[in-house]
Amino acid sequence: MPFNKIKVYNLFWIVSILVLIIGFIKSFYPNSFLDINIHDTYYIIPNLEITASLFFLYFFMGSGYWLIEKVFKKQLTKPLTVIHSIILIGSFMIYWFLFLYYKLIANNDFSLVDDSLMLNLVLILEIFVILFVATPIYIANFMMAFLRKE
Repeated sequence: MPFNKIKVYNLFWIVSILVLIIGFIKSFYPNSFLDINIHDTYYIIPNLEITASLFFLYFFMGSGYWLIEKVFKKQLTKPLTVIHSIILIGSFMIYWFLFLYYKLIANNDFSLVDDSLMLNLVLILEIFVILFVATPIYIANFMMAFLRKE
């Protein structure tokens, strides 16, 4: 299949399946949870809950693109779609490349920065970028598609 035939919703669905596969594999690691320390409170989120949340996020965003293009026959704004896709799929790839680097390649016996701390920090940063940059772009893209005259 040529790459120009791949639609953006297919990419989101592929990433959602990859999130599910990697999440299940990662859940067998010891300490497979995200711990967030805010003042004196620790929020501990199991890996399977994060996996399920990310799976549904990517799957529903792909389904939203599919609905707009196939069901409603509306044309989305290409630059907004590309920016949104790069942020979401790029953040997924950055996180897992860092995960593979810290867990498999960089075998540091003495490290001033804990690997899981660095991964959690990157994950939190990516969540904020997704929430405050990518999601408004996604919503604006849909609103522009519905308000645009054919």
